[in-house]
Amino acid sequence: MNEKTGIVTTAFAAEPASYLTKEQAISLMKKIPIDMKGYVVEDIYFNETVAFGQNGAVWTSYWVKDKDGTESLFIDVDATTGKLVQFTKATVDKPKETAVNIISEKDALKKAEAFVNSVAPEVQGHISKADEYQVDDSLPPRVMDHVFHFVRVENDIPFLENYLQVIVDSQGEIGSYSRQWYNGELPSPVPAISAEEANRRWDESVKPALHYVYTGEQIGKYGLPHRKMILAYAYDEKASVFIDAMTNQPMTILGESIQQSRIPLGTSTRALGKERKRLIDDEKREKADEIARTMFQAIPDRQTKVGGSTGISWNGFGEVSSSSAKSYYYARPAQGKEKAMKFQLGMDDYGEVTIFSVEEEHSEIEDRIYPNPIPYEKAEAAAIDFMRKLFPDRQGELYVIHLPPTEESKKWLFERNGGYCITFGWLKQGIPVQSLETEVIVDPVNGEVKGIHTLPAYQPLEMIQVQKPRIDEQKAKQVEKENKELRLTYFMPYPEWRQGTYLVSREPKLVYRMVGDDGVVDADSGEWVSYTAYKQSKIPEDIAAHPHYLALLYAVKDGYFPVTKSKLDPDQPVTRGEFLRIVLKAQESYDFFPDYYEVAGEEQFFTDIDKGHPLYETVKDAIERGLIQASAGNKQFDPDRNLTNAEAKDMISRLLQRSGEKNGALSVAGQPTKILTKADVARLLMELKFYARSTEQE
Repeated sequence: MNEKTGIVTTAFAAEPASYLTKEQAISLMKKIPIDMKGYVVEDIYFNETVAFGQNGAVWTSYWVKDKDGTESLFIDVDATTGKLVQFTKATVDKPKETAVNIISEKDALKKAEAFVNSVAPEVQGHISKADEYQVDDSLPPRVMDHVFHFVRVENDIPFLENYLQVIVDSQGEIGSYSRQWYNGELPSPVPAISAEEANRRWDESVKPALHYVYTGEQIGKYGLPHRKMILAYAYDEKASVFIDAMTNQPMTILGESIQQSRIPLGTSTRALGKERKRLIDDEKREKADEIARTMFQAIPDRQTKVGGSTGISWNGFGEVSSSSAKSYYYARPAQGKEKAMKFQLGMDDYGEVTIFSVEEEHSEIEDRIYPNPIPYEKAEAAAIDFMRKLFPDRQGELYVIHLPPTEESKKWLFERNGGYCITFGWLKQGIPVQSLETEVIVDPVNGEVKGIHTLPAYQPLEMIQVQKPRIDEQKAKQVEKENKELRLTYFMPYPEWRQGTYLVSREPKLVYRMVGDDGVVDADSGEWVSYTAYKQSKIPEDIAAHPHYLALLYAVKDGYFPVTKSKLDPDQPVTRGEFLRIVLKAQESYDFFPDYYEVAGEEQFFTDIDKGHPLYETVKDAIERGLIQASAGNKQFDPDRNLTNAEAKDMISRLLQRSGEKNGALSVAGQPTKILTKADVARLLMELKFYARSTEQE
């Protein structure tokens, strides 16, 4: 402590020393205060890769329980100090037949605090109370677990990017631990500008921008999620959001002081209001062939079968967006200076290119070494030229996001991706669409594009409703101030996870920033849209006293029943349409799949489910899987009619029969005409889950 200023300078830096041996690391891992009885080391390796929240090398390990291998542990320790960096316990979910004592939030917190005291005693006095500050956390809502964040605090200044995260499961066991902690020396805690000056500077220089933003699932009929983008004022990685406490300059989350404009690649755009038409396979192949012929002078490779792939991306709520693509393969013979090339084009259901990938021999990608890579700017120019040619009619909807990697991260980036990763954003009438991006991989030696991948959209660009703001930027900032507080904090420039590695230096700074609830300002209503409240709304609060509480919890946890505004309505009847969606999900979750499907023709479809019906795709899948069947005497599905006991039993029996399981292995109790509620279906799902586990062990 400096006696004149009263300031404590703390640096949890490791003493210069040699790395721990593998044996020493394993010995320290065994001392972690968790139940490790029966666990053996399956794999352990030395990892020097730059890791999120970690400043140096770690020993990374994987442990399995020797009896059956269904329980495993992932443990990372600092390779120099031996401190626990990461711990996760993975187990096969085994539902309980009867209600058990699920630990309370208060008791779970005691467990978490005790664990922190044991594995990180040196941070005591340097962390906040649990969840005193909100951190950037992308975990989905935890229905049966308790998540706690202990934020680092030095000299009464919070460091929101540094924290200990502890997850306690429903039975009071530590399920996960993560240490995000900078080990170097922190900057001076004495700001050069006052809070009043920072507030004036924030008012004049920080500018949220209009974005089309996904703010969570809207649950529609039959429990089907509907994704909607709203026009909101928000910040991205190139927007000014902080005030540097030493220079009084605005700063982005990448630590930059200059805000980047979004300049489209060109002017061409798709016609507004153009309806997206789903293409049949022949139409998709014809479109892919045309692109391959005109852009690459390539011909179809008929020796390789048409394949399929699925793209998945997660948002800040832990919700997933996915898209499927049909892949077609091509070959270009060697011509002049151009060598022979084989590649694939992935087309989505609407004929949009979402994947381009050049095939490489294993010898070409093994032990990659790039001693003299081309500059990032040259790779970026090559990617821009490629995207202009690939999307000639959409150049006005694309812009490049300038994200050059640091020198120390290039080696890892090249080894992982095979080259530079250039990121492009998409625009809707000049407004960026959050989370909709295309990544282009450029060879770091010859500058050739080796691949592209478009992350799945939460709502397709053409389907986003064009909106106009009713409030301006200043009003949006006023609303933000009503929900947050500008205060002094330490700040670590964000790693850029689009590319999986750091694009900015890991040097903490002292900044003034808004602290509080995470969210955006709706540009139409002018209201604060709280991401925190949305997450909380997915935890059911109306089932605690229900006699089938545990079964309902599992049904929510496994994603069968959506929760809206913290309500599940456990005694509400389930419709036939809802149950069909649930059965299809159960088939996928428990692998009750037949060896083949007999695809039904249009004449076998139900007359009350047309192509515009929200259940059309669900019913189509169920018919193909043999779970339901239209017939001359049964032409209507009646999706809105309440489900009876007999109908539930029939669908479950078909599910098990088609997968080769015994008919009648599950019993659905009660009268055949009884209307089933969500609680009844939750009990049925619990029984189905037990049955699936028992068949796995046979």
